[in-house]
Amino acid sequence: MSPRVGINPELMTKVIAMLKRTGPEFRESSRQVESALGRLGVEFWTSPALRRVADQMSAKPPDLQGRLDLILATPDAELSRDGIIWADGADWQSSTTEGAAAARAVAAKVRAQAKSGAFDAQTIAELEKHKNDPLFAAAFAKEIPPDELKRVISRMFRTDLPPAGRPDDKDLDTEKKVAGLFSTILGTASRARKLPDKYADELLKDLDDPQSAFAIGKLLGKGKFDHAFMLDVVKRVYDFDVAHPQARAREPESPLPGQDKIRPAPDVSPMSTVLSALIHHPKVAQDFFTDPKRRPLAYLMRERRWGPESDNLLGAALYEASTKFRDHGMPREQSSGYKAALIASWASHYWAEEKVQQNLPNTRIWAASIHANYISDVHRANQAPPRKDIGADTAYDPDKSLTGVQPYGAVFNKDELKSVETWAFNDNDAFATVAAAHGQYSVKVLDETAAALAAEVKAEFATWHKAHPEATKKQINDKRQEILEEKMGTGGGAFQFRGVVNDLSETTYALTDAANIAKIEEARKNDERYAVYKNMVTKIIDLAPGPPGKFVGLLVDQAKDHIYGAFTSDQEGKAKKAAANALDDAKVMFEDATAAAMMRHGLFGDGSAPAPTHPYASKQRPKAPENDFLVNGEIMSKDKMSESQKNAYDEWLHRTPATDRVFFGVDSAITRDTWS
Repeated sequence: MSPRVGINPELMTKVIAMLKRTGPEFRESSRQVESALGRLGVEFWTSPALRRVADQMSAKPPDLQGRLDLILATPDAELSRDGIIWADGADWQSSTTEGAAAARAVAAKVRAQAKSGAFDAQTIAELEKHKNDPLFAAAFAKEIPPDELKRVISRMFRTDLPPAGRPDDKDLDTEKKVAGLFSTILGTASRARKLPDKYADELLKDLDDPQSAFAIGKLLGKGKFDHAFMLDVVKRVYDFDVAHPQARAREPESPLPGQDKIRPAPDVSPMSTVLSALIHHPKVAQDFFTDPKRRPLAYLMRERRWGPESDNLLGAALYEASTKFRDHGMPREQSSGYKAALIASWASHYWAEEKVQQNLPNTRIWAASIHANYISDVHRANQAPPRKDIGADTAYDPDKSLTGVQPYGAVFNKDELKSVETWAFNDNDAFATVAAAHGQYSVKVLDETAAALAAEVKAEFATWHKAHPEATKKQINDKRQEILEEKMGTGGGAFQFRGVVNDLSETTYALTDAANIAKIEEARKNDERYAVYKNMVTKIIDLAPGPPGKFVGLLVDQAKDHIYGAFTSDQEGKAKKAAANALDDAKVMFEDATAAAMMRHGLFGDGSAPAPTHPYASKQRPKAPENDFLVNGEIMSKDKMSESQKNAYDEWLHRTPATDRVFFGVDSAITRDTWS
């Protein structure tokens, strides 16, 4: 197991400075004492030992600096509570000399093997071994300067040949690995602030040359670079791209003799070289996309034409920049969450344009994924008249439907949302992504509504119980049920759920309308997309609401995986046979989700007594294994129920008078003229 190195950067910096100062002072003091005693004829036996101590003190700073550099070069390093950062000690070379020697030896092998066109396992292993060592990385960057390293990349991938004559992508696994290691090593050197001066200048030379641009993309594509270095590189590339439209033009390739089709050439236009790097550096992407001087989103999304699949990388970069870091930090101009919301709002604004949709055909999933991560803002936009402003929602708490202070939200225009989603939902995966997010958000809001009502019931009961300490068990059960029924009935609890469902159903309609499945005739034409929606309806009960408060992207990913992880064509077939009516499905979905939230928080009463409103009080043998639809006290997913369980559930929820005392249903909450 590799040794772990832990360093407090602040203290280590002070120690290094002290040793650099004290070592020479100690040596000079020792010399002066020895000289003075010598003049007095006194023999000073410990002088050599003191000199050795002074020498050791002077020799230590490079060693300690190397360890500090390693720690600081650790990707995404964070201080522990005691101010210590930990890293893998196996990545560190014992001295600058050793790092330089290792880099020299590996560089020689790289040069030799690049000429032969084949890299052996030992060389790759050496690069792998040293990829996170800042001393090796710094020396390697000097041993093989940028211009030479780009030529090595070009030879490896045979970019001197036309696309049709190059090796097939599937045969380049070794070359990709080596290029990725080069990128990682350069990233390590940049994070340790050890790249040579003017390195970026040398790297970006000949940016308009396709071979050079291809190599630059490989050298920046995998490594984790210093923020300032990468941001500077991206801005330079962007400025060059804007100023040199001819560098973006690509001549069509002709097939080689004997070939009947053209192998697509990689996009080697200037800006394409940094797209992968932006994906791996979301904070750099944030600072770049929100640059007040350049304002690059309009150019990148609306004006600039992209090569095949490069628009997909741009979409991924926008997604990472707008979703990776969500917070409500202050001052807002320095908050990653604020920048993320700005990017989400502006990107959605541009995606609403037909010109942008045509320009970025491979970004549907990214537009949908951003909307999914900002589903609470999508929800609010669908409830309000269209807004003309664009940007971040700077309210102290953008989403009051959830407890706690939510991250900065994105301002969306209702009409623009429909334009984006109608276009994006032509990709069923994009529709599934937003549908899953909406389902998860609905479950979370309903759950927090149930939790708040349950807390009120609990508090009122606690007050009564304190005043009646001698109450019998029957009196306690009866009073708890009385308070519950009063809270859910005349106390307005059930109507509170209706209000929440009414709000949520606005988004349900907007999504199904954008997907062209809101009306029965549309659903029949788009049966596969309708099956996606139907799957969410049947599985919404099974979604865990997550912890109270912040709605995060991880919940969206989990919801999508849970709902659609086992989605099959058979399910699509079932949806075709079903009466395709999104309105009825929405009623069922919200009814089930509301019942599940209420059951989760005890709003149907105690099951052990059981309370008259609880399923176990039903006369239809509810506890019989074939009828019991509760698992650990919670309602099971519809798609997991047997026919007997479904019948028992339906009987209890819809045809048991006692249930109506706490659950009034939600049909009227989502009946609207536009659903038909």
